[in-house]
Amino acid sequence: MKCSFCGYKFSEKDAKKACQGCVMKNCNMIKCPNCNYENPIDTKLIKNIKRWMKKWK
Repeated sequence: MKCSFCGYKFSEKDAKKACQGCVMKNCNMIKCPNCNYENPIDTKLIKNIKRWMKKWK
């Protein structure tokens, strides 16, 4: 995954959980370990598209 603010590349397991005190149970946001910007988690569809695009590069 790539942070949309600073451009840092990281895996979802390295990311920090966002909204730990949030009232929304599943807001699907994670924080960049570099700048703490909250990014949406990639959906299955987006992950498949990214995988497909890497394959064809």
